[in-house]
Amino acid sequence: MNKIIPSAGLALLCAFTSCKTNDVEDNSKSPIVTLSSEALAINEDLGSTNIVATLASPAVAEVVINISVTGTASADDYALDATEIIIAVGDSTGSISITAAQDTLEEGNETVIFTIADAVNATVDGVETIQINIEDDDVPVVIQLLLNEVLYDPSNSGLDGDANGDGAYAQAEDEFVEIVNMSTASIDISGYTLFDTENLAINSPNHTFPSGTIIPSGGVIVVFGGGTPTGTFGGAIVQTSTSGDLNLNNAGDILTMLNVDGAEVLTFDIEPYSNNPNESYTRDPDLSGDFVQHSSISSALFSPGTKADGTNF
Repeated sequence: MNKIIPSAGLALLCAFTSCKTNDVEDNSKSPIVTLSSEALAINEDLGSTNIVATLASPAVAEVVINISVTGTASADDYALDATEIIIAVGDSTGSISITAAQDTLEEGNETVIFTIADAVNATVDGVETIQINIEDDDVPVVIQLLLNEVLYDPSNSGLDGDANGDGAYAQAEDEFVEIVNMSTASIDISGYTLFDTENLAINSPNHTFPSGTIIPSGGVIVVFGGGTPTGTFGGAIVQTSTSGDLNLNNAGDILTMLNVDGAEVLTFDIEPYSNNPNESYTRDPDLSGDFVQHSSISSALFSPGTKADGTNF
């Protein structure tokens, strides 16, 4: 069997950039494997979840998937029942579990990142990673909202830019932001606001989240500039801008989200990505990676409400 080992130079490059490697067994005819989790966050008080490996088709030979574990949490903060996922012949899934360890230390929220290190009888398409947050119950709850995808420059080629799925392309209407609740509890963001740089300066929100906007644990909300969003969008909460325009300029603009007290929750500086891409910028891997142009990891130009590959969070 052939094994591709990144060179030291590539490894150093990947430490500073978002790049993909295939440090796995060469199984070009084997089914592709992906990672998912039943929850994005677990509570320190013995919270647990399963990390699931899923094959694109049933295994024709036993699949062995070795998992590497990194993150800010130490080995004392959790327990794993294994670091190897085995999928039997004829099956399509296998899993391992993580359980948080209770303590009285005020450590703050910590992360555990699971990555496929290598696979036998399965193919890994790039880097497969899942991040789990362990919420510290010895400190006040910290709201964990993550901006996962932004479309500030929809394509103007036919319906290629019709991100909201209403059958028409409109620059202002098809812009969107995708936000994920990374907490173990639902988050009420009623009254939270979104601004672009211009509107923040005059305290005029581009979008005010309506009363009753509650994102469940692991849930997703997508805000489009306007139009009539049509589709399932992965089961995400879908809203349109209350001002009728997110007004995300293609250069020199900053998206800002404030809570009801006016405190900053998240920001996205468009300047480093101001290359008029005609597609969205999304995290790669979803939830934990750096922002990359969507078409660099998918045949689609955007994926509002879902992961980049179109699957649900």
